[in-house]
Amino acid sequence: MSRPIGSKNKPKIPKNNGGIFLTKLEKQIEGSAVTRKNALGWVNWGAKNNYPNLLLDLYNQSPTHRACINFGVQSIVGNGVDYDSMQIDGSQVIPNYAESWDDLIKNIALDYMLYGSYAIQIIRNKDGKTFSFWHMPLDKARWSEFDEDGQITSYWISQDWTSTGQFTPFQIDAFDMRDESVIENGKPYLYVYRQYSPAMTYYTQPHYQAGIKSIQSEIEYVNFDLKTTVNNFVPSGMLVLNDVETDEERQGIINNVTRMFQGSDGANSLMVTFRNNVEEQKPEFVPFAANSGNINLYASANERTVSRILASHQIPNASLVGMPDVGNSGFASEADKLETAYQLYNKLTGNANRMAVIRTLNNMLKMNGVEVEVVMKPLSFNDFGNDADVEERTEPAKVDETDKRNNEEEKVE
Repeated sequence: MSRPIGSKNKPKIPKNNGGIFLTKLEKQIEGSAVTRKNALGWVNWGAKNNYPNLLLDLYNQSPTHRACINFGVQSIVGNGVDYDSMQIDGSQVIPNYAESWDDLIKNIALDYMLYGSYAIQIIRNKDGKTFSFWHMPLDKARWSEFDEDGQITSYWISQDWTSTGQFTPFQIDAFDMRDESVIENGKPYLYVYRQYSPAMTYYTQPHYQAGIKSIQSEIEYVNFDLKTTVNNFVPSGMLVLNDVETDEERQGIINNVTRMFQGSDGANSLMVTFRNNVEEQKPEFVPFAANSGNINLYASANERTVSRILASHQIPNASLVGMPDVGNSGFASEADKLETAYQLYNKLTGNANRMAVIRTLNNMLKMNGVEVEVVMKPLSFNDFGNDADVEERTEPAKVDETDKRNNEEEKVE
């Protein structure tokens, strides 16, 4: 049967002697976020406007990266707000009727560690004097373009930016904490904190940006382990098949086999070859013998990857995130080693991360007439016997029904 006219320019598979084809097993590595203006008014975050989703996938799939993020959040939250040091009643200064300050701080700290930014929805209450503060997941928000003065005056919110037809974006005015006179009662505004990111006009880069490829590598190692186990540790090799008549049939077979074995999802590389003879024979799989010199290649590569992930988070010791540290550190106790490593982490980045959150909290308290700066109870690695006391002191503030009814307006979903 002749080839259809419209397909004559399709690339052919060369039929040289042996008919050997090596499948390509590489996967595309996502780069840093690309921003593009959208005709509908918002600025896309990433080439497909889904860059926060990609960062969230890294968090959910890389064990080391997730542990580092969680540790960064915990270093910001500490052991909760120290109301005693602030000399205030925590139950009287809650951010909204549903959450305590500890809840709100943990949520915005997680966004800050994941994305380098966080968002808070602010509503002036019915009394016209106080405000309610709600965490807005940053992956739901997109920026509007700068106005003629170089300011962002509004943002866009959608529950799912990959499906804007179903979850229609809506616009919300930006909130400037320096100007409360124009804030309307009951109307939601959005405040966004952005850390400075060189060469990024709108969105920020996470602080671990340089470690993203290492994080992706660890995810591939995990997939490799899983699929190797699922595939009963089948080695890489060459698959020998009987000859087929047409290029299309060959390409179809290669495509099917490639999908089965591609990348870490297949945990194998595969060479496909077709016999030139017409004699029917059984398909044959020829395994490739592993080089004895590469027996520790995977383990050493994984160790380097973990070290790079820790470095991208500026974490000086793996024990801080719950990983074993077999080195001889010379400390008198494990607690002393952890305490010293934690103090170094604070000097490197922990204190700066904490202040990026606390400064905003201080402004929010001032908006509600509370002229006191937030104090957080610090973490300590020498008080493992005081866990019960910590749990008791950090119990969320209770809100009675009267407060709930009087706390004004529902937040925007």
